[in-house]
Amino acid sequence: MNTKTIPVLLLIATLACSGTKETVELPTASIFDFDKTITAEGLRADLTVISHDSLEGRDTGSEGLKKAANYLSKRYETLGLDAVGDNGTYYQKLELDQPITNGFTHNVYSPEGELINASSHNSNEIGMFRTWRAGTEQLRGEVVFAGYGIKNDTINQYPDDISGKWVMVIYDRANFSTITSAVDEGNALGSILILNSDEESFTQRAEEAKSGFGQPGSMSLSYLNVDRESPSVIDIISPTFAAELMQLEDLEALNTLGEELRTSQDTFEPRGLGFEIEYIPSMQENVTESKNIVAFIEGSGPMLKDEVVVLSSHYDHVGIGRPDSTGDAIYNGADDDGSGTVGLLHVAQALTAAKSAGAGPKRSVLILHVTGEEKGLLGSRYYSDHPIYSIENTVANLNVDMIGRRDNENPDNPDYIYIIGGKIISSGLQNMLEQANAMSVNLELSDRYNDLEDPNQFYRRSDHWNFGRLGVPFIFFFNGVHPDYHRPSDEIDKIDFEALTKRTQLIYMTTAAVANAEARPEVDNQEFIEKTRQ
Repeated sequence: MNTKTIPVLLLIATLACSGTKETVELPTASIFDFDKTITAEGLRADLTVISHDSLEGRDTGSEGLKKAANYLSKRYETLGLDAVGDNGTYYQKLELDQPITNGFTHNVYSPEGELINASSHNSNEIGMFRTWRAGTEQLRGEVVFAGYGIKNDTINQYPDDISGKWVMVIYDRANFSTITSAVDEGNALGSILILNSDEESFTQRAEEAKSGFGQPGSMSLSYLNVDRESPSVIDIISPTFAAELMQLEDLEALNTLGEELRTSQDTFEPRGLGFEIEYIPSMQENVTESKNIVAFIEGSGPMLKDEVVVLSSHYDHVGIGRPDSTGDAIYNGADDDGSGTVGLLHVAQALTAAKSAGAGPKRSVLILHVTGEEKGLLGSRYYSDHPIYSIENTVANLNVDMIGRRDNENPDNPDYIYIIGGKIISSGLQNMLEQANAMSVNLELSDRYNDLEDPNQFYRRSDHWNFGRLGVPFIFFFNGVHPDYHRPSDEIDKIDFEALTKRTQLIYMTTAAVANAEARPEVDNQEFIEKTRQ
């Protein structure tokens, strides 16, 4: 019950008992009266479940994440939100490619076509090559040496024709993008990198990589891979073998060559080495299914209910990993993003209470918990490409990722929140946020990271990015990083529930402001939107 109406109700009861015929009008409930229904106790109860060890860190595709999805869907069913996912459920299912790599074989042929070296890198053995970026096709071609792979207005260390060839270079981090661009533009098979002249380092890295073979690799959205070409291969070569292919005496000679090339970059002439390399990958397809959670509150405004405010958070985390000093290997993700997940759940609960009192949002609100954020914003990319409600009718995205802690900059201050987006996309959306804040919790709205030049690039590191790239104004609510970020110690006992409650109340009030505004927020800084599209 809205406690603000209790005195009026008592007055009505008193007048009724006295037999008076005088009537008293009840004050009309407002959507802005329900922020205090969000409590620390309620948030703690749900976060205790979401961050429990039994969910095993909620890795994408895991049984633990399925348990979290089941819990959230039942909570929304109990609250009475509309199930707008696949087949009348709260789920929007998606398929993720996660190929299993068993190993790579490299055959090296002499200028006469004789096989002079055959080596494999797999779970049992290492060879002369370590594959950094795999292609899916079997490839064979000549090897050309292109120095440091420099290419600019005054220097070009590449042969005129590298099509169908391997480009061997001495690796320099500053030239990496140049190397990959030159390989792709020249239709080369791939690049072969000489990282340094340290054979021990090469062997150690190759040994460490053996454990990854036979295991599912990185995830990507299946529908985006249908017409995608296999990427150019990036191999790392044993420095000893690189010296042999270049007919150098030893590693010291290779090191000397590198120093000479560094001081005579403009006089370097690329050359063919005469050898051919055959690359043979052993890979198998593997598809993982996961799902976004979608729950809907229909707006009450006849002219506005077709417009939607999307509230997003990711409910996945990173699963089970390397143990910490205590032996704990479960990465519970209480803050990342258990805090945002339960925050949205309680915003939805407050909106439902408001709607039951006849004060619901005029625009519709979609609660969107996405999967695969930790794998590369996969769930939000899927939704933005397959929206349940059109992007044109999506008036704003309020994204919540980590709102339960204090960062190192604010150890004694629970009354702040970092705001990313807002005014650098839409001054109207920023005004709605500031008005909501002034009406409620009066947090410090920090714009420290709200900058296209932010070295952390937080503006593109969570799920709001996939709405911004389509021109949707967004606000990203964020408490900053802390020492427990992506560690097993991101536990519920570290959560500041006072801060979490206030921030969740602010998100509720901002949602109410956007949902009930006469006009939708407009993009008035196209530069930011163009940046997201790039």
